[in-house]
Amino acid sequence: MKTMLKRITAVLVTILVAHSAYSQDFLLSQPWAISSMVAPSFAGFNLGGRAFMTYRNQYSSLKGSHVAIAGYDQYFHPMRSSFGANIAYSNYAGGMLSQTEFNIQYNYTVQMATDWYFRPGLQLGLFYRTIDPSKMIFADQIAADGTFLPTSSFNPVNTSVVRFDAGVSVLFYYKYFFAGLHADNLLGNKISFTDQAETTNPIKISAYAAGMIPISKGLGKYDAKDDVTIAALYQWQGQYHQIDFDIMYHRRYFMAGVGYRGVPFYTPEGLQNQDAVKLMIGGSVAGFSLSYNYDISVSSLVDVSGGSHEIVLTYRFMEKAPNDRSFFCY
Repeated sequence: MKTMLKRITAVLVTILVAHSAYSQDFLLSQPWAISSMVAPSFAGFNLGGRAFMTYRNQYSSLKGSHVAIAGYDQYFHPMRSSFGANIAYSNYAGGMLSQTEFNIQYNYTVQMATDWYFRPGLQLGLFYRTIDPSKMIFADQIAADGTFLPTSSFNPVNTSVVRFDAGVSVLFYYKYFFAGLHADNLLGNKISFTDQAETTNPIKISAYAAGMIPISKGLGKYDAKDDVTIAALYQWQGQYHQIDFDIMYHRRYFMAGVGYRGVPFYTPEGLQNQDAVKLMIGGSVAGFSLSYNYDISVSSLVDVSGGSHEIVLTYRFMEKAPNDRSFFCY
């Protein structure tokens, strides 16, 4: 009986995960490790080049939900401009729903005053979304003995959609502080697989800010530099609201941090909007940075999710001043 209940619970959670994926973009627990995924204004923010790869295992106890990302961006000093590109693949519920996205990015740096800068950014993208109805399980399919019965609850007209999209962003920053806004999914694409009521990909609004508190700047090239960074990212997309709040400590080649994802005082329809507590650790050497994050679920899925694992590998190169932390989060 316990085995059947666990199996049914896992199926229901899988349905919820896939349902949320229809109308909400994928989320990352280390947004500041790959900041150009937050907004195009962050491309080339290290005043040099950067290449990165990310892998996220969502709900590790429920097999089959993953996100993989690769990207590159670079700042070109004579043009005061940055260019970037990234590709992301997300797979939910063992291939029930998957999406591949490709984006190109551009931003221009404007100096407003001494040490104060403004960066407007633009992003153009293409995404390909597919669904496999044979892997979907509905409540009316679950028999008393735990077996699955046939269903006619979902008959898609198409099993794939291809759409273009666009986003714009702004970023204001100083040596120890930045803040900005990003509006994504501006084309309001219809992403329904059926001929019933259309489902659109809602516009996503992101607001972000971070500040660094220097503890020790060091006296030379090889002296340790200590600092604490406090960062916040608010995202609103359709009916979904989310806040990521992170505190990160850096000491030269080492980073450790804690974070929280959710909106603790927002309860739509009486439901708690809390997701996870985040634990992160990382290090860097010779331009390479590697960081790991584990999400401890604090939502209603705590008993079945198994938490989430996320790893980010970054390589920074051709920086104008490598010893000056021009982007202080990572």
